[in-house]
Amino acid sequence: MRILVGISGIISIALLLSLASCGGSGDSSRLSRFPADLTDPKREVSGIHEDAWVEDAGSATLQQPSGDQALTIRGMVPNLGNADFKTTVELRVDNKSVGTKTVGLGDFQFSAPVANKPGTRRIAVAFSAVQQLPGGDGRMVGARLQFLGFEPAGRIASSGDIVRGAGVELGAGWGVLETFRGETFRWVDNDARIRVTGSQTGDVELSLVVEPGPGAGGKPILLKVLDEAGRQVAAVRVERRGTVKLFVPIESGKPNEFRLHVDGGGKTAPNDARILNFRVFEVGVESGQRP
Repeated sequence: MRILVGISGIISIALLLSLASCGGSGDSSRLSRFPADLTDPKREVSGIHEDAWVEDAGSATLQQPSGDQALTIRGMVPNLGNADFKTTVELRVDNKSVGTKTVGLGDFQFSAPVANKPGTRRIAVAFSAVQQLPGGDGRMVGARLQFLGFEPAGRIASSGDIVRGAGVELGAGWGVLETFRGETFRWVDNDARIRVTGSQTGDVELSLVVEPGPGAGGKPILLKVLDEAGRQVAAVRVERRGTVKLFVPIESGKPNEFRLHVDGGGKTAPNDARILNFRVFEVGVESGQRP
């Protein structure tokens, strides 16, 4: 009997060691358990230390789930004596930038929606400025990682993106999240999608802080809202930056998708190859009654 117990113990130990050597992480779409998630050789982690400190750049191979997803990072920029320290965080998927955000000291969170292409993805995070860890450590780091990976895109509303409040989320067609002079926005070529969910069927007020861009040649734009069938349900003339409010009809119990569309435009900016027809600083919805 003692021999059987001994064999069982040996087998158990062998299994544990085998799991440990493979990393033992259950979700291949994210890095959230440290150092466990870093030990899986299939993730090909680079630039991220076992204690979760990230160098000026860190990367890993993760599995993007199906459906609308956002690449999210949560972390902490340490206070090492420079109260004014800031760094710009950039998220990349397969070496393509999907968003940037400038953050200061302390905890931060940042999400950027990605194309709906489930499969193996090389994801990366980069910091424009780093600090040296004290106490003889000496490593140059951007932040200490808490989470890096894919999440359902609907969660980006709480991540400091342009979404304000509940009941609305971004779909496809948006440019990367950018921060300039303390303001956060997304440029749009055309047909950026918004999904609106409400508890009652009827009209809701779609509120946007929007500004025409160089793609419109410095002229006002007629911003149209099209429903899923391509029908125009609202429109407003935008001459300069400001808040516009449009009433759109929704059905309760499901996401209602709309497109922000402009006719014309399409001009390139002098120092940017993208088409920048307009940019949006905020988007939100409120229940309201159509005037």
